[in-house]
Amino acid sequence: MSSDLLKHAAEIIEAYVSNNEVQARELPALLREVYSTLNDLASNGSASTSRDAAPTPENDEDEPASPIMTSGDSKKPQPFVPIDQAVTEDAVICLICGKPCKALKGHLTRSHKMDFDEYRAMFDLDKSFPMVAPSYSDKRRSLAIEAGLGDKLRDSRRKDHDA
Repeated sequence: MSSDLLKHAAEIIEAYVSNNEVQARELPALLREVYSTLNDLASNGSASTSRDAAPTPENDEDEPASPIMTSGDSKKPQPFVPIDQAVTEDAVICLICGKPCKALKGHLTRSHKMDFDEYRAMFDLDKSFPMVAPSYSDKRRSLAIEAGLGDKLRDSRRKDHDA
């Protein structure tokens, strides 16, 4: 086993596992598969050999490798899921990679290095498109009300209005 290939395979697995749920018992097989693929690529001379291969489900020349696909006429990326299915009661699904999140801000910042405005522009979303799951928003709202947030401001505004 080449230590460089093993190191690269481990880095790939680490990146994959940080963004996807994987059972611990699946890791050895996943590592073997990635290592084997890297070894095959290395022994064939370069990665270009893999691109020249006949299209397979993993190597379909009609589809880009990234989950965001562009349509033929437009340069706008196609969402990972249909926009009308991106918001469920418990999650907002990232249109770039398909990851379900309670709130998209942290995911967009960490994983895609973008803010809401860039994300909305990428998929032509309205400002009203939710970036937080409805159930999570309701939960945060009820916690804020229970904590009394906003009461002092409301009382202060009443006093200023009455005076």
